[in-house]
Amino acid sequence: MAHVIFFHSALGLDKGVHAMADAIREAGHTVTTPDVYDGHVFDSTEKGIAYRDEVGFRTLTDRATAALAGVEGPLVAAGISLGAALAQRLGKKDPRTEAAVLLHAGGESRLIDWPARVALQIHHSVDDPWIDEGGPENLLRSAARAGARAEHYLYPGDAHLFADPTKPDFDERSAELLSARVQLLLEDLDAARG
Repeated sequence: MAHVIFFHSALGLDKGVHAMADAIREAGHTVTTPDVYDGHVFDSTEKGIAYRDEVGFRTLTDRATAALAGVEGPLVAAGISLGAALAQRLGKKDPRTEAAVLLHAGGESRLIDWPARVALQIHHSVDDPWIDEGGPENLLRSAARAGARAEHYLYPGDAHLFADPTKPDFDERSAELLSARVQLLLEDLDAARG
């Protein structure tokens, strides 16, 4: 079964992230939830982003790297919102990673070198105001051109954290569909590993 590294959003490692990680565990996978906010949890995106900016993204990536020291692969890097940026970075740079699953975020302003061995899934609502226009498409093009499995799923509405069962944006139908698509990817990776 897959070992999923699940990175939290700008709100921190909160009950919603634990609930989403538990759903993956219930399907039989190992899940590690690094706390790159060092115990800080926020009740608003603005406060969480202010903390991110205060400590710096580099510090967050250093904390993620430290949390994964000694963890054996293969890994699936997953993340929600801000955590998707960390998952994307792990997918691009860490040779243990076999897939990157980006929830409610993901993308690049330009084409990049994406490893052919790393599958990519991006999930977000069609009118999510936090998604940069063209960003997901550039990342998907980079992955597809490298020969990687590249999937982009759009969901109705403009909710940002619709898959988090503890947030006001939660949409049960879309969340179930997202979960099924992620589980299918994990099953395919398991089958390919034998």
